[in-house]
Amino acid sequence: MIKKYWENVQGVIARVKEALQQGWCCNPTGLFINSCKKGIKPQKSQVSNDVSEWFNWARKQRIVIGMNGEVGYTPEGEPVSIREMMELHPMRT
Repeated sequence: MIKKYWENVQGVIARVKEALQQGWCCNPTGLFINSCKKGIKPQKSQVSNDVSEWFNWARKQRIVIGMNGEVGYTPEGEPVSIREMMELHPMRT
């Protein structure tokens, strides 16, 4: 399913994390699946242009699969600071 809705994954992971932090989600798997299919994004998203540009590049390179705040998630699901990821993987055009 992730391959089919790859474009939605970054926002959906952030949405599920946000829902869990706010305490309104009792079924994260269901929320993830439905949000992927519908392309629903998180309610709040304030990312600077340089981070946004890097994230879009890194997602296409499959360096990250999602982001929540200042934390990025590797394809293995490991949380890593976005700034640390940007230093480890500088954007190449």
